[in-house]
Amino acid sequence: MEVTPSCTVVSQDEKSLRLFNFCGDVFSFQFTHSISNERQSQRGSELKFSRMSFQRDTNNFLIKNEGTALFSKSSSTDVDIVDCASTVDVNNGLTIPCVLLKQYKKKGASFKYILLMLSHQNSLNPHMEFKLPYEIKDNVMFLQGPTVLWSHEGLVYYTSLQAGGVRQVPVQLSSVSFIGELPEVKRKIMILGSEISAKERLSDQQENIWGQRSLGYFLEDGKAFDGAWILPHAYSSVVKCVLLIHAKEDNDQLRSTAVAATSKNQLVWFENGVPKDVCQLPFEEPQNIQMVNAGRNGCLFAISFKHGNVCAVWKESFQVASCWQGVCSLLVDDFVGCGTDQVLLLFESHHPPGATLTNFMITDLGDMIYTSRLEDSEQPDPAEAVQENYLLTVQALESRLQSGTASIQDLQRDLEEKERVIVQSVQALTDLISGRKHALPRADQEGLVSMWDEDKEEEDSEEEMLMMPAAPPSLVEKVWQRVIEDQLVVGVQLTADAASSVESVSVSFLAEAGQGPVPAVVQTRSRSFQLGQPPLPTPTPLSHPEPAAKRKKCDHTSGTRTDSAQRLTVTAVTKLSPLLASAHLKCRVTLHSVHLDDAATPWRTRGPVATQCGYVYVDAQDVAKGKFSPRLLNDCALTTADATEDLLSLLAVSDTWSFQISCSDHTLSDVSQWLLGPMQCERVAVSPDYFLSKPVRSSAVILCKWQKRTPFQGELLIHSSSWHRLLQFLDCMCRILPPSYQIQPLRKGGVEGLTQTLASALEKEALALREGVSSLLSLGSGEGQEGEGGVGVTPDPAPVASADELQRRRAEWERDGERSRRRLSPLVEVEHYRRLTASLSQVQLEGDMAAHSLWEAQSVPPASHLQSFLLATPNI
Repeated sequence: MEVTPSCTVVSQDEKSLRLFNFCGDVFSFQFTHSISNERQSQRGSELKFSRMSFQRDTNNFLIKNEGTALFSKSSSTDVDIVDCASTVDVNNGLTIPCVLLKQYKKKGASFKYILLMLSHQNSLNPHMEFKLPYEIKDNVMFLQGPTVLWSHEGLVYYTSLQAGGVRQVPVQLSSVSFIGELPEVKRKIMILGSEISAKERLSDQQENIWGQRSLGYFLEDGKAFDGAWILPHAYSSVVKCVLLIHAKEDNDQLRSTAVAATSKNQLVWFENGVPKDVCQLPFEEPQNIQMVNAGRNGCLFAISFKHGNVCAVWKESFQVASCWQGVCSLLVDDFVGCGTDQVLLLFESHHPPGATLTNFMITDLGDMIYTSRLEDSEQPDPAEAVQENYLLTVQALESRLQSGTASIQDLQRDLEEKERVIVQSVQALTDLISGRKHALPRADQEGLVSMWDEDKEEEDSEEEMLMMPAAPPSLVEKVWQRVIEDQLVVGVQLTADAASSVESVSVSFLAEAGQGPVPAVVQTRSRSFQLGQPPLPTPTPLSHPEPAAKRKKCDHTSGTRTDSAQRLTVTAVTKLSPLLASAHLKCRVTLHSVHLDDAATPWRTRGPVATQCGYVYVDAQDVAKGKFSPRLLNDCALTTADATEDLLSLLAVSDTWSFQISCSDHTLSDVSQWLLGPMQCERVAVSPDYFLSKPVRSSAVILCKWQKRTPFQGELLIHSSSWHRLLQFLDCMCRILPPSYQIQPLRKGGVEGLTQTLASALEKEALALREGVSSLLSLGSGEGQEGEGGVGVTPDPAPVASADELQRRRAEWERDGERSRRRLSPLVEVEHYRRLTASLSQVQLEGDMAAHSLWEAQSVPPASHLQSFLLATPNI
């Protein structure tokens, strides 16, 4: 039977050495047997494990962690590794490396198996044990739970802590082609194989034709299904291994996409059990299929064969991309940390125990290749030139697309301006024909020609034009730049007048032509900062203002504080390495701004406006000398304008996380002292609210800001660009805090701001309901009074000669009831009622959205890595 292996045996001579990949690193497990000394003849079995990561600068693997565990001292007990892999622990939702060991006593006839899990403290902890009267072969799988599955003599067995022992799958298969999880949210465990056809299941004609049938089984549901939904019955006897790409249950059927390698040296693409494409493989006896997501280079299928043969097949064209021989291990992961997958090939001469990997190759079959083999590094890759041309073509197309987008935006602004002029001209012509006096707005005088001759108006127009400034005032006060690791930060400080009139701003770079292989439009990300304030989300303004009942009056006596609050700085961050392709680069800085409607002037029109701010120069020698490095990292006591720019540049390249610290029996008056004391932070003099944790490298900088909400509750804002540095800081913080303290991650913005937003939305909803109903009732009361007047003046009908006093009283009572009904339930117009319900629905929708945002901020999503770390920390 053939199944997908969990790990790789490095050598046939040393089956005790196993390798597998986990989170971009390579784990190795190996048993060693040694005699303790000359007097004692007992042999000790030690399990050595290590974690290795690839270093691109040195082009080799570096051992990050290693350890040793002693398992047996008896010479009558043999201990060996069965398999190892990484799987999900359902108790905490974390992916943890696991290893399955086998113990066999020569005197007995049973095998004891121990499943170990490697904790984050580099210690092997036993998870479960079970005994079997036979030996498990290499076809074993680790799935979520952890659940261990294997096969023996045509039967499939599994065990886990939830199962409570060794269980047998109630189906008998002659061969197993797939054991794994469905690639969907439910992640059901599925077994797929071939079963000898029975007369009660297949007709005689099918039995004579195929002889075997495909059969599937869901482990959790205990339900068997027709395997022809994935593999046709005709392929059940020739398929050796299967990779399930997509599978989803739909109306008691299984919609699937899979690729399978057959014994006929073919790779077949199946959709819903129907073969769609075939690729001829260059080797025989396939064993395993893995998918490689190489990002821009596309997706591939890596197929490993017996006798150390490996080939890669493109997913799009379904053609063989490359072949290798003499390979003893094939691993797929992001080993270089670029966000896409690569293939790690280990060749026959493996590393000795306790040493790093040698004789390897890491490649994505594109422009990325790292190898320790001289023959591979010296021989040029024939696809290298094609790949380089492909990358250059894509970059040129991206630049043309960005330039075309900018041109389209300019054309749209021109069309809007033309349409506005046409509308104003039509309105002026209509007023002229109708005999009405047309008053031309002052903001629209520029560019329009009067259609009538009046000397007085012409003189007034000329005087107003002379009073207008000849050129628009400057929006930018200063442009500065900083370099932090591999990122270039450019800041644009706006004037006080511009900061008070803009609605949203951003910054872009345009490289000058003829400066080497640098794209014309440099990709950047912009953020807006107010001096002394935390970063603002741009370009979206605040959707909910502060409640009117809670607004504070502005203090006009403190003019300096108001002016500094209006100062706005916009930063743009981009990668520095593409810009260093030219030794000296000159870029034009452009400010894109959208002004408020009430701030529109002849030189400040509505809509987006692009303003050239100046130039920035990128010189490789200046960057190497540290000319643009932030000096704030060396001296936190600086209070100059450059220190403020250094702080804004550090905030621009960092991500922001919010954590709520609370304690039920202690006040939070010592948090600032903890940051300055045990956490070894320094207060930033230019902005005393921030604390700086000095790192070894500027890329791992930590900026903290403590905000005390109540005596027992506060919010800690952390700005960092490194996940690893953030987790280290939180770990040290948790060790310092007493056990009664609790830390809970919050969404960006905090709870206080969302609470104010919800209060404002509820107040707005109450005011809208009161005013709308009052206006509607006032209209209805007026109509009701008219109706009542009509009823009141209507004379009583003349009594009929045959009518008595009782009938007259009854008629009067009915008229009084009609008057009361109209007074209590006035009639309103349908159009007024529709407008009221529409406005109330919009206001209630805003309140619901604010309440939903507050609920999301107070609830912790369990799927992120940060919440997993906090749940795993005992102090939280």
